[in-house]
Amino acid sequence: MHQVLLVNQDLGMHSDLCLLFQENDYESVLLDEVETGSEALRKVLDDSYDMLILNLDLPNTNMLGLINKLRLLNPDLPILIYSSELEYIFIKRYLTSGVNGYCFFQNDDASEILKAIGVISTGKWYISPEMVELIVEQALYSKKADRFDNLDEQEFEIFTHLIKGETVANIAKIMCVHLPTVSVYKTRILDKLRITNLIELKNIIKMPLQQEN
Repeated sequence: MHQVLLVNQDLGMHSDLCLLFQENDYESVLLDEVETGSEALRKVLDDSYDMLILNLDLPNTNMLGLINKLRLLNPDLPILIYSSELEYIFIKRYLTSGVNGYCFFQNDDASEILKAIGVISTGKWYISPEMVELIVEQALYSKKADRFDNLDEQEFEIFTHLIKGETVANIAKIMCVHLPTVSVYKTRILDKLRITNLIELKNIIKMPLQQEN
């Protein structure tokens, strides 16, 4: 592994990873960085990367759409995603969208990302222990269907932006669709999740997995 692309806007992540590479015999790795999904797509199209590291907290990004486009451009490119919030509903969906691993980025400590890079570079998956625990909890104790599985890709992506408090206008811009289209999707999402407003939408995210219905 010689060339890695970091898609990220967090100050310090690039320098932290470079330092970890130097301290752990990864001196030959060239860490490239871009700040937007569109820049990442151009880089993957023009250059040859051995891995891509993607920050899920990237603002104004159609994340599922970006992952799908990356997969179309390079089906064999290993993709490691990470986030500072452990949100089971979202991460579960991203893990099934074609990525190779997930890191829960805690306390500004990038060491687990380095560990994940090592595991994924051998052809294996890597998932943070905290996320594994939630997956096991869901598998063992949740006896009801996950209502979020009813959302298709476009609906789920718009749902993630609604949760963040994005306006309909900004969501339309991010998703490259018309304003009325977002409104239609919003209504469809509320119907599928069996709720009536955005307050309920935010509340169901906070529910313990075993209470989900």
